[in-house]
Amino acid sequence: MSDQTNIYVQRINLVIDYITSHLAENLSIETLAQVAGFSPFHFHRIFKSITDEPVSQFVARLRVEQAAKLLRANPALSVLDAALMCGYDSASGFSRAFRRHFGCSPRQWNRVDSLQQRKIGKVLDQTIDYTLTALRESPAQETFSVDVHWLSEQRLAYIRVTDAYSDYQRIIDVHDRLVNWYLGQGGDLATMNLYGLSEDDLDLTPADKFRFDWCVAIPDDWETGTAISTRHWPATLVVSIHTQGDLALMERAWQYLWRCWLPRSPYQPANLPALEIYCQPPSITGWDVYDLRCAIPVEPL
Repeated sequence: MSDQTNIYVQRINLVIDYITSHLAENLSIETLAQVAGFSPFHFHRIFKSITDEPVSQFVARLRVEQAAKLLRANPALSVLDAALMCGYDSASGFSRAFRRHFGCSPRQWNRVDSLQQRKIGKVLDQTIDYTLTALRESPAQETFSVDVHWLSEQRLAYIRVTDAYSDYQRIIDVHDRLVNWYLGQGGDLATMNLYGLSEDDLDLTPADKFRFDWCVAIPDDWETGTAISTRHWPATLVVSIHTQGDLALMERAWQYLWRCWLPRSPYQPANLPALEIYCQPPSITGWDVYDLRCAIPVEPL
């Protein structure tokens, strides 16, 4: 990838991060073009060339998917409140958008069942989509201990993977690129803070649009060049489960957090991506067993 292409990807990543954290605000083409540093006249075409999705469609999709996340995580949240929190002017406008995207109204949805067909490639073909009864009653569930703790403010260097699970080797390759870059800057594998940020929810987002970011915390004075993007991670409260096992165990922990624990907690998801906090990186554990925390940024209800 050329330096010119890298610069374009960096700028569009800035826009995507801005959209994700400002869904309740007016996201005009002029505003987003200014974030990107492109002229409004050319911005739309550049955005679509990088993301394969028109900017208006991208914003609409993120708004309806974020509202669905909020409704699922908080059974007491009204449809109107979820709509207003994600940039809609009315419950009726949100309901129309919800029906167009998911094929049913938000009031018809039971807030439990998946709203998208789960198509995430061979990597999770053997993973069970656990029922709520199984999640609540399985004796193995006693091993899931949920911790509430703070994650510190950090500067993150990252590389984004879209359509992340169609080819798991791509995830491994991007991880290696980021870690090798980090080590080349003088970073230490033993003290590296490595994260995997899940920008979307596979129960809500089409698999080919799913975004996954490999991230590593870096000092403020490090230069990243054109190949690596950066973002600011604010100090935030997170709820997490420590898992040491395969992808099936990790998926079970995620489902328990989202579908069992969070809706019965005094918290709701913050407007930040869920993340894997690696206790040991895959470069040490290998890619069959993972040692990490499944974490969701939250705020009080």
